[in-house]
Amino acid sequence: MEKRHELVQQVMNYSHKELAKAARYYDTVDKFPEEQMKQLFQMNILPSLYKHLNNLNYHDYLSVIRLVSKNFPALGSILLTQESHCAWPISQFGTEEQKKQYLDKALNGELYGCFALNEPITGSEIEEMNTIARQTETGWVLSGNKDYISNSPIASVLLIATKTMSLDGNEGYAVFVIDKKTNGIKVGELEEKMGIKALPVASVTLQNVEVSDKQLLGGVTEGLIQIQSILNRNRLAVAAQSLGIAGGALDRGLKYVSYDRNLGKRLIDMASTQFKLADIETGIYSARSLLMQVINSGQEQDERMVAMTKLTASNLAIDATESIINMSGGYGYMRNNDIERFVRDAKITAIYGSSSDRLRRIIAKPWVDNKM
Repeated sequence: MEKRHELVQQVMNYSHKELAKAARYYDTVDKFPEEQMKQLFQMNILPSLYKHLNNLNYHDYLSVIRLVSKNFPALGSILLTQESHCAWPISQFGTEEQKKQYLDKALNGELYGCFALNEPITGSEIEEMNTIARQTETGWVLSGNKDYISNSPIASVLLIATKTMSLDGNEGYAVFVIDKKTNGIKVGELEEKMGIKALPVASVTLQNVEVSDKQLLGGVTEGLIQIQSILNRNRLAVAAQSLGIAGGALDRGLKYVSYDRNLGKRLIDMASTQFKLADIETGIYSARSLLMQVINSGQEQDERMVAMTKLTASNLAIDATESIINMSGGYGYMRNNDIERFVRDAKITAIYGSSSDRLRRIIAKPWVDNKM
């Protein structure tokens, strides 16, 4: 039997006892689950990961994301965004001053952060970004528009991905660490979404935002390396979330098909039902094995392996939830159970952290580059 880290066990118990009920409520009201996030921060999940308190490792952290998402996927989204889009880049690339100013507060939930890459029309295609940082004698001036930025409505620090134009005419890429209250920054209205409704999402507009060199992430213009690292970190977390969503849907499907029926056999007694559920559980174990292989072999920054992992897991989440709702018929379609919510929540896993088609292009790239 798998030996669980004590903190992972604590999160699992909390998820099963509290989060399913909370998820239904927040899916209805479209509000930020402040109480539940506060509870997760009080468990010291991120400090345990980054400061090696209780030796929580990355494998355990991904298990936390999976277990939270098994009952409340939107809460998993908020937590993984805080980690991969704020704590990770500042910890990995930030200057000592940036770490001192932001990292502990991000780990403890005293502040939220977000990473603004996605743009209107071009999405997360780095080379096609239109947000520009122009160098001046005293720093940089940023202008551009970012779309669908997770956690931006609650964030007090924004990590902004830009193209750069230096004084000598050279072009490049950079990530800037900026206080939301800086002049010229405007966060748009809260977006209404199909699923993951408790995750706060909005646009970010930058109009002649003046910043200093000290606000460059790490004090350098090494945006491509930084952006790719952030994306890979996020994609692996979304893969773990996808496993949680698939597992949550399977649990609810099993409960439904096991009900006694007046007209004879339970649905679970039918071979066709058993086969469909067997395929789902096999898919969960297969996708989880791929995720663990990437982590255990140190391939967390192998863009192609990470792309395959997220693509596999997100496809699984969508296929599993749709199979369960088809199996449960009218019951699953009603909003007095969780099945239809899991169908809606699963869709986002193939969209954020780069779309599935974007991941397929990454996987296919070596074949295109090495023409016969």
